[in-house]
Formats: sequence, C-alpha cells, structure tokens
Amino acid sequence: MKPLLSYAAYLPGNVLEQSTLADAVGGPPGSGGRSVAGYDEDAVTMGVAAAGRLTGVPRDAPLFFATASPPFMDKTNATVVRAALGWDDGRLTVDVAGLRGGFGALSVAAAMGGIAVMGDHRSGRSGSADEADGGDAGAAFAFGDGPDPVATVLGTASVSTELMDVWRAPGSDYAQVWEERFSQHALSRAIHRVVSEVGKSSGVVEPPTVTLVSTPQRRFALRSASAIGSKDESGVLAAHRSRVGYCAAADIGVLLARALDSARSGDTILLVNAVGSVDALLLNVLRDGPGDRRWSEQLSDRRSLSYVEFLTWSGRIQREPARRPDKPGVAAPPAARNADWKYALTGGRCTECGKVYLPAHRVCGDCGATDSQVPHSVAGRHGRIAAISTDAVTDTPAPPAVAAMVDFEGGGRLTMEIADSSGAGTGLGDLVEPVFRRTYEAAGVPNYFWKARRVNGAAR
Repeated sequence: MKPLLSYAAYLPGNVLEQSTLADAVGGPPGSGGRSVAGYDEDAVTMGVAAAGRLTGVPRDAPLFFATASPPFMDKTNATVVRAALGWDDGRLTVDVAGLRGGFGALSVAAAMGGIAVMGDHRSGRSGSADEADGGDAGAAFAFGDGPDPVATVLGTASVSTELMDVWRAPGSDYAQVWEERFSQHALSRAIHRVVSEVGKSSGVVEPPTVTLVSTPQRRFALRSASAIGSKDESGVLAAHRSRVGYCAAADIGVLLARALDSARSGDTILLVNAVGSVDALLLNVLRDGPGDRRWSEQLSDRRSLSYVEFLTWSGRIQREPARRPDKPGVAAPPAARNADWKYALTGGRCTECGKVYLPAHRVCGDCGATDSQVPHSVAGRHGRIAAISTDAVTDTPAPPAVAAMVDFEGGGRLTMEIADSSGAGTGLGDLVEPVFRRTYEAAGVPNYFWKARRVNGAAR
C-alpha cells in the first residue's frame, strides 16, 4: 500500500435546514441541516473543487473518479475532471460507479498509487429519509511515494454480500430501499466480520482512535460505530451526519478528510463502508492535522435555502423559462480543439511584451508579435472585479444573474458569471476566484466552463 500524501474535501455553500424541511413536508423539526449543491454544481464540479486543493500530485498517477450520480453515461467523467484540473494527459483516468465507488477508488489508489476523486449529491422523494439525511460534497486523496506523508494504510478487508438493501433502476431519479431492519441485520453481521478481518490483516488489536461508518441510515451509522468501539472524542461522525449528511459515493472520503483534520500523529482511523456489502480500511496517522478551521469556514459561510429553492436547484420543479432562443448543444469538435481554454482556463502570455490574453491570440495586440504566446492558466489565480452587471430577467434558476469583468493577478481580463451570488454583497473591487461549474444543459448534456466566486472575508 502507498502512503497518503495529500487530501482535501469540498462542501457546497448552501444548506437546507432540517427545520425548513419539516415545515415543508411535515414531521418533527430536527436540528442541523444537509449540504446542498448549487444549481450549477454536480458530481464532476464538486470533485474538481476538492481535487484542486491537493498538493504534490504525482505527474503520471492514475485518476479514479467515483460517483453514483454521473453527469455522463458511457462517456468517461474522469476525463472532464482531469482536463479541468489541467493535469497531464499521460495518465489513466477511470470512473468508479455506485455507492461503494468512493471506497473502491480509495482502495485502488492506495494499492497502486494514484488519485481518488469523489463527488456526489444525494436526495430522494419529498419527505423521504434520503432527502432529509442526504448531502452533497466532494473529496480527493493522493497516494504515492513522497516526503512527509499524512498517513499509511495498515490493512483492508471486505465482505461481499448480495443484498438488495438499496438500489436505483436505470432511468430512475430516486433510490429504492428494502425494509431497514432486514438490511441492517445482514450488514451488522458483515461489519462484525470485516472489523475482525482488518484487525488480523493489520496486526492491530487495540480499538481505533476514530471509527467512521458510512451508510445511508443515520442512526445505523452512529450505532455501528459505537458498537465497534472508538476513543473518538471529536464527534466527527455525528457532526458530519447532522451538518452535511450522507454524500453517497463521496461520503467515505468526506468523513476521512474531516477525521484527518482533527487527528494527531499516532492516531488510528477505521473506515467502514456499509452499503450493499461491507468494506473496511485502517489507517495510521503520521502527522497532526490542521484542526477544524477549514471545516468551520466552509460550514459557517453557507447560504440557507428555502424548500422551493432546494427543489428548483435539484431540477425537481421547473421555473418558467425566459423568452430566449434555445441554447445550443455542446459541440464536440470545438470543445476538443479548445480543451485547454474551456476546461483548464488556459490563455496565452506574449513572450515579447508579457501581455496576457484570455483566451490566447495568435497575434499580440500590444506589440504585434505573431505566434509568441505561451500557455498561461488563471484557474488558480485570484482577480478583482473591475465592472459588474445584474440581470433580473435572464434564464437562471437563481435570479438575478450577475456578470463581472475580472482583472486577474499577473494579467488577463475576462467577463465571467458570478457563482454563489444572490446579487447583493458583490461589488467593484471584490476579490474573486475561478470555480469550475455548469453553465447550462442542452438535450440532457451539461456544458462546463469557469465562473468567478467572491472570496469571503477578503478586503476590497
């Protein structure tokens, strides 16, 4: 097994409070809330947001992208993730599907060295447990040989069971579940067995410092973790289920990232994935985590949604469209020709005068040099808003739409849509950062490009 070199997680900037959900669909008002992806986010964009925070990524390491809600069928979603990150194309890129996909991506990346990226959103019919207990998020992990690793894998184990506990028919928007007592009884026996096996394979007999169980049923997850035994005093699992929710294939990764942030050198973390079958992975932490600051920042800046906004953004109810021509479908030839610009936000910088063009030009407008530009990406650079415009009648699930002229650090100017904005609180001089998002969907196919998002807490 290769050591863990880097990890990251991403939480969308929106939350549906349990009290809001109870007011809309009935039932007792619970505490906490579930994370909600923006109307322009999906599994791919959340995976990109998480993977973009990794450091020290090996140049040729394979990339495994896990999701249970892929934007594309047949077409590989992992290639979109790789292109958006601007990583070298000389690497294997593979999709891993299903609710167990996150654990599968982690296991394979740890075994052979590589990057496991996860992104998913989970919901269900109105009033269902999937709707209340689900969540949206992304996570990413880089395994390989390198200095100062975060953790090492001590052992893994799996118990494969043919169990109809949760499934989704092709073409269906919602999962179906069998009676929970039946599935939990079967999974409990498999959990007991897999925990015993991972202890034997690792040679560790003491209870883990932290036990994390990823499963759709909230109470079953907490009860199973308690039964396994843990010295965890940070309450990672309980906090995750009350403030984020079950994030399908990405859930195991979000849990691990949060536990690593709170861990100390020498701690052991036991991951158990219990859905359909049961898998376990035991890690030994090699250096102290940064604490809860990153999680607190992501959780504190979230926008609270109404239930109607939640349904609209997830596509379950449709707004009356604006009186505009239909948007064109994504054309493969121009998208392939301009992949560096469309996906990696790579323009050109003139080697003669230093002028930056977004996108790249063949002829420099400043010095007149021809074919003098080298690739210059602004995907990881901040910018300042130089001009701003608000449109209350355009076709958007969250009016008004806000567009801005952005001047990037190091040069380059680009007109961009503002993401995660209600129109208020965004002004001239604001510091923004590029984020990879969906711009629209035509004939069921999403179109991706970059938007700008205000950096919270930054001075103008």
